[in-house]
Amino acid sequence: MNNRVDDQRMIYLYCLTRNHEEKPFDLSVKGLGGRGDDVYSIPFLDLAFVVSNSPSDDYETSRENTIRHEVICEEVMKEDLTVVPARFGTVAKPTDRSSAEEKIVKLLRRRYGELQEILREMEDKDELGLKAFWKKEHLFQDILEEDPDIRFFRNRLLSSGVATHYQRIELGTMVHNAMDARRDVGARRLALSLSPLAERYETNKILIDLMVLNASFLVHKSRVEEFDRKVDELDGEYGERMKFNYVGPVPPFNFVELIIHWEEDEEKFEVVRKGKKAKEMERELREEIAHA
Repeated sequence: MNNRVDDQRMIYLYCLTRNHEEKPFDLSVKGLGGRGDDVYSIPFLDLAFVVSNSPSDDYETSRENTIRHEVICEEVMKEDLTVVPARFGTVAKPTDRSSAEEKIVKLLRRRYGELQEILREMEDKDELGLKAFWKKEHLFQDILEEDPDIRFFRNRLLSSGVATHYQRIELGTMVHNAMDARRDVGARRLALSLSPLAERYETNKILIDLMVLNASFLVHKSRVEEFDRKVDELDGEYGERMKFNYVGPVPPFNFVELIIHWEEDEEKFEVVRKGKKAKEMERELREEIAHA
């Protein structure tokens, strides 16, 4: 391993995984930076970071860049390896005393116990994602049937033949509030149906008004087929009024993240665990539904 005089590479880190030197990577996707750098691993004992040489130490958080980071983690996972993602934009730079590769090996050695622990936590588990959307053609009619105040106000406007600008705004606000209430109840019921099969659960940002649920589940591999069947059951139960977008397995981006900052030859290192334990979430959801 060379010092900085001979090795001035910067190295981008994608994820932590198991050392697999007996089976080198042969990934079709290339590393970040636009140069076509190969993706490879830097090992220490039975651990390794998946990396590529990097032309930059500062990457724009663009869709293209973040997707490339995620796709490389997914391709590693397809090699039948457990993946713990590093935060997007993590780059090791050489110093006067250490090459970037030496710094990564030192990190693996110094933090070996912590890295082993988090890798074991994620072994034999998959992240599965479920997005649920209302079908627009049914939504407004369902709200009218369920909410007498909205139905009365809307019928009064229809009977008058003329609705003022402010009356239309008021009706729109009433409908929007009713959608929020329906979303809360619908999301809880869907999540509650799936939580017994998951180990952890994370809700993500609602992206559009018609979205009911945007959630990720961390599921043990032994229960993935059962989880698949449950999603199919929910599709059969709600499919007339909802559309489901079910994805996975993918790396556990929504459940764990490695944050690494280097200062000279020392590192600031943090493991961020995300999501609620499914049993805790299930108890909270039952309480919320009971009081809804």
